[in-house]
Amino acid sequence: MKGLKRAGLAAVVGFAAATVVTKRFYDKKKEQELDEFLLPDESEAIKIHIDSPSSLKEDIDSLSASPVTFEFGLESKEKAMVFQDLLSEKGLSSNIDATNFSVEVLFNDEVNDVSKQSLYENLNGLCQQVNAQYKGCHLK
Repeated sequence: MKGLKRAGLAAVVGFAAATVVTKRFYDKKKEQELDEFLLPDESEAIKIHIDSPSSLKEDIDSLSASPVTFEFGLESKEKAMVFQDLLSEKGLSSNIDATNFSVEVLFNDEVNDVSKQSLYENLNGLCQQVNAQYKGCHLK
């Protein structure tokens, strides 16, 4: 009888230990899944306005740090190249994505009221000149 009690007690202790180990395993797995979901990948740029394009003026007014990349969509590769040439004349660096006719403009200057106003006037004027559509911005 004593041996049966010891065997039963050992089975209960073994079951409890297995339960604790299993629970820790699943908790760790859930924590990793949450981390993957909640923590952004450091290699990807942080998007500010992903869902819907916002106003260029609003985005420029909300700038607090640089570098920032502004993205514009155009109708053709030729218009994208003209837009890039006009940007370079204003002293702004840009890259063209020829597959979807978009131009990314890099702003890497000091962020203050004067630079924000100048940036808005330059970008808005050039957008109207070549009929570019503002898509959004993201921190570099």
